[in-house]
Amino acid sequence: MRDNDDRRSHSPATRRNGTLQSCEPCRRSKQRCDHERPVCRRCASKRMSGKCFYHPAPMTRRRSEQNTNMTIPTTSRFASQPASNASSPGSLGRGRIFTSLEPPSTLPGYLGSTSFTAVLTEHRDEIPFEPEESSDSLPVLSVEPERAQSGADVLLFLYNLMLRQRLIDRFYNESSNPVIPKIILDSILKTIQELFVGLNSNDPMPQLRSLATQIFQNSSRAMSAHQSMTVTEYCSSFTGRNLRWEALANILPVCGQELLVLPDNDPEVAQVIEGPRGKDRLLEQVLQATNVCLGFCDQASSANELLAYLQYNDIMLQTQQYGDTSYKAWRRLGDLVATIYAAGIHLDTDSESCPFFLRQWRRGCFISAFYVDKMMATFVGRPPLMNYRYCSLVPPLDLSDDVLVAGGDSLNKAISELDENGWETKNLKHRISSSRLRFFLAVAREKTLDIALGAPEIHDLVRRSNEIEESVRDVWNAAPDHLRYDRRQNDDFQITTVYLYLNYLYSCFLLQRALIKYTNTRQDALCDVSRRVLAIVVTITSQRNPMVDLDRHYSWIALTYGLPSASVLLVELLHQSHEPGPHAVVLPRAELIRNISVFISLLSWISRPGHGNYQTCKDAEKKLSRILDHLLDPQPVQADMVHDATSGLSSFLDWSNYNSWDFNSDYFPGVDVLAP
Repeated sequence: MRDNDDRRSHSPATRRNGTLQSCEPCRRSKQRCDHERPVCRRCASKRMSGKCFYHPAPMTRRRSEQNTNMTIPTTSRFASQPASNASSPGSLGRGRIFTSLEPPSTLPGYLGSTSFTAVLTEHRDEIPFEPEESSDSLPVLSVEPERAQSGADVLLFLYNLMLRQRLIDRFYNESSNPVIPKIILDSILKTIQELFVGLNSNDPMPQLRSLATQIFQNSSRAMSAHQSMTVTEYCSSFTGRNLRWEALANILPVCGQELLVLPDNDPEVAQVIEGPRGKDRLLEQVLQATNVCLGFCDQASSANELLAYLQYNDIMLQTQQYGDTSYKAWRRLGDLVATIYAAGIHLDTDSESCPFFLRQWRRGCFISAFYVDKMMATFVGRPPLMNYRYCSLVPPLDLSDDVLVAGGDSLNKAISELDENGWETKNLKHRISSSRLRFFLAVAREKTLDIALGAPEIHDLVRRSNEIEESVRDVWNAAPDHLRYDRRQNDDFQITTVYLYLNYLYSCFLLQRALIKYTNTRQDALCDVSRRVLAIVVTITSQRNPMVDLDRHYSWIALTYGLPSASVLLVELLHQSHEPGPHAVVLPRAELIRNISVFISLLSWISRPGHGNYQTCKDAEKKLSRILDHLLDPQPVQADMVHDATSGLSSFLDWSNYNSWDFNSDYFPGVDVLAP
């Protein structure tokens, strides 16, 4: 962390009225300052030397937002920036709507086989001459001063984010499947470090505005690739003198995700962030700076894998910070899908125009977007935004980034050692390994959602459901052992393997629910998979690492997998408690009540105030507790009311929020089915 002394003038300064300028602590507290340089006596006596500095223009808002002290201010530097999304392109800056950075007809993005250019493109070889390209050169980009200032604000924030390198290093050490190759982020970090070293520490803003203008100009030009391009050449196309917003901004959400899992008392954070909620304020600024950068990228020239990486990581950060039902995150998912389609990443790239390593990385980008689309659609019960029928469902090979970068004989040897499904055979786990399995499961999940959310043909439902379930099982059985939670060698586990196993089981769960909805069969299969899911959720939450704050991750597991499975089992127990045996579904009542009780308990603490899923967890805890109380201590029911096994419960079994699909009669056996 830089000391303030190197950003402070040592010569006295006067105000416009001729009086000597006060230091910032004295000015803000309205105390008399003795104007000593570099530290006034009042600040020295109060041991506030680190905060004593003389602002060059203390009464101007923009300058006050440029305070280079690492202490996080109470009001965000980006608070005046409106939100950016696809429906409001370019809406950044101080309340202004900026004009587009490129002509509307320029850089339309990927154009498919039904586009206006398709016929001439497909018959290019038959045309005896080359179609004339537009001879009009692109206009020189003019960046408005306010846009340049907004860009400079983001750069200044990164300049002051001294933890950026450590946060990213820790993220890649702890995360098992980061979507963006680390060599890309390392190249970006190296560039900004070199740029920041050359700044005038006393007044960096003029240089930052000039740098922001150059980045805008770079971002207005489309990126290109060729078959012989090396990794170094590829990284050079968006770093150094070619630095782009969609590249630089990738630092922010990755840092934000690591901040989320760092405990509040982490020593590295405590050294540079002051105040009891310093980490939360810094995290909020990271989110806002990311939002500003996404607005800078609302143009076709930015539709590339770098922007898709940025949007993916932003969605991960949004859901963890604001909850998995966040409408903002859902809109951002739409932006990500639009980028995937506009950049043509949903189709496998022609090997003649793209080097092998970049094809693999773009495939990795696509499968990550495809996966998150299916997970979010499942969680909120909405149709997925990306349709597998229009995509090339080709995942990247299970290769390490080091091998892809090395190329040559090392790459050929590694490819030859893969199995017929593209899996690594030496039980080594690479960055892309778990993403590959998530993708295979996501393809099956979309077919599952066709049944669960669509209007399937009833006469063919059982056959289709069986085919999908068999395909899910085949995918799981073909996966390497080190990715399978059910084949772990001991009680140790990685959170990623749990995600994968629950993902697999939950597709089976959804298929069984759909069969119950339409055919009123398979209650035993649904209860069986629900028991397994609930037992896993209860087990893993008792094995958390206290040194890593994964409560946001565990709350997602609890709501996505634990809540629906506990709900199914509670409804079945209610059914059986009001119906004399023998029952078609045999349940271990004591085991289920014990696990459900533990699950309800964990809902009370697994998400803390301020976490995105906190209120949802509290609501679920309250409702499940009432149902369990009714089950364990049923109230006397009048004779004319015994008809309804769920009498007195309907007001909270049929929720109006996102959880309604877990409890209402559309998916679970309704009151008519439960009645004796």
